[in-house]
Amino acid sequence: MGVYDYKNFSTAESKALFSDAMAITLYSYHNLDNGFAAGYQHNGFGLGLPATLITALVGGTDSQGVIPGVPWNPDSEKLALEAVKKAGWTPITATQLGYDGKTDARGTFYGEKAGFTSAQVEILGKYDAQGHLTEVGVSFRGTSGPREILIGDSIGDAINDLLAALGPKDYAKNYVGEAFGKLLGNVAAFASANGLSGKDVLFSGHSLGGLAVNSAADLSTDKWGGFYKDSNYIAYASPTQSSNDKVLNVGYENDPVFRALDGSTFNLASVGVHDAAKASTTDNIVSFNDHYASTAWNVLPFSILNIPTWISHLPTAYGDGMNRVIESKFYDLTSKDSTIVVANLSDPARANTWVQDLNRNAETHKGSTFIIGSDANDLIQGGKGNDYLEGRDGNDTFRDGGGYNIVLGGKGSNVLDLQQSVKNFVFANDGVGNLYVKDANGGISITRDIGNILTKEPAFLWGVFKDDVTHSVTADGLKVGNNVTQYASTVKGGAGADTLTAHATGDWLFGLDGNDHLIGGKGNDVFVGGAGNDLMESGGGVNTFLFTGGFGQDKVIGYQASDKLVFLGVQGVTPDDNFRAHASTVGHDTVLTFGGDSVTLVGVGLESLSGSGIVIA
Repeated sequence: MGVYDYKNFSTAESKALFSDAMAITLYSYHNLDNGFAAGYQHNGFGLGLPATLITALVGGTDSQGVIPGVPWNPDSEKLALEAVKKAGWTPITATQLGYDGKTDARGTFYGEKAGFTSAQVEILGKYDAQGHLTEVGVSFRGTSGPREILIGDSIGDAINDLLAALGPKDYAKNYVGEAFGKLLGNVAAFASANGLSGKDVLFSGHSLGGLAVNSAADLSTDKWGGFYKDSNYIAYASPTQSSNDKVLNVGYENDPVFRALDGSTFNLASVGVHDAAKASTTDNIVSFNDHYASTAWNVLPFSILNIPTWISHLPTAYGDGMNRVIESKFYDLTSKDSTIVVANLSDPARANTWVQDLNRNAETHKGSTFIIGSDANDLIQGGKGNDYLEGRDGNDTFRDGGGYNIVLGGKGSNVLDLQQSVKNFVFANDGVGNLYVKDANGGISITRDIGNILTKEPAFLWGVFKDDVTHSVTADGLKVGNNVTQYASTVKGGAGADTLTAHATGDWLFGLDGNDHLIGGKGNDVFVGGAGNDLMESGGGVNTFLFTGGFGQDKVIGYQASDKLVFLGVQGVTPDDNFRAHASTVGHDTVLTFGGDSVTLVGVGLESLSGSGIVIA
């Protein structure tokens, strides 16, 4: 399962298709927003906004602005071509297609009919090692134009946007047929001549280009001889949604253009906060940029009438942020409606702004929250619920407000800031790189690649003042100078089948790999079976059974109502999951199934289970 899963493709196939769609979409803009993206990254959206806007216009030594011909700018359009070729795509020319319509010097195709002549599209191909065409990409450009005629083309596109929203009827649906009816006929003939079918064609586009993708999908059965009826359609930031189920519409929740229309119908919600879930759309991906983070900038809600909110609409932010979702270690745990927060802060804001789920101007988020950092130094903060926090590269600092969490530090020197005394937590080390942190309320965080733990300890005046204390994470415990906070008592297995027995005072039992037998004592134990088919046997006490990743086919003997079952980082979980969706009765036992893994509660009837004793994170 993954947020970009599409049709009946596997997750790996869907990810590859998504990456291809993004690559050709970004190429269709020829890096037009390169100057703004670089200016924003360096200067931000607050006091640095004037510098950001100037860089957007004239560029700099590391970017090309929208005004052409500035001598010190790099050739951003050349870099765009190099990038799409690196992704495996090569532009297809009008000559190859036998097409006699209008193109520009770069080979971009223009709209054919009066009123649609500012529309633009790129046609690209993928070839195998023998030079045979294997796939065709069709990428529609959003509202904009080449640098040389940007204003004129943008005005024409803006008129198309308004007509799509306000009428005439079916204008949005018929948009591609009017703009590129002949061209797409030539593309179909070219693909057929090379032995391809419509299944080998990928449509992509951003903004107005996304609207075009939805239009093509709507027309795909009745136009062009039905050649494109089985093609693949991935749209970014589209204001419209197709009337059929062929399109995956992807966008940021705080992008004011994305899902602005109800299908292709304009209503008053289109100019206000529009966050209604749609069948074909991702609904809860947040671009955590300077605008979203700022209370001052959010006095007015995001809206197509609120120009500053359009920072979340830029194609470069889609390319970088959405691709980090694809690359996330948590990707397989996400679903179409998962809450995913992507760190897109500028360099000035990143130093003192915590990336978190603010749930601004949106429907209430449900389920676990995924927060994905950048490759710089991020501040990442989870909430009171269950969170998945990923730092990627850079020296990152993490905080969390409780619950059951997984924290992946990534590369760099990373810190977990507990904001409380070390005495309020229990720490366990499984010996294979994971540090477990249990809080006073029983919540557990599994952390990896965390080098230091930061706590607040009493200083003077009877503890009224607190000092920040940094503890180094070592194999022997948390060290501050010569002082060591010992890890909790643990019993650890290995790669084979182990029998582990807890002490009477309570232990953490780590089965790790293999088919293990974990035997609890009279104390309060934490069972972590790990991979393999494990048997966990309670010896009394109030126990926690923690299942994470691909945990196999496990059995639990002696489960009691006071015990806790925790499923953290397992497959097949949706944001509003209830344990009963995973439960079944087999004889006198209850089986809880997650993807290909299961836990059998031996001798436990389903009617005796309570949601309060089962955590699905």
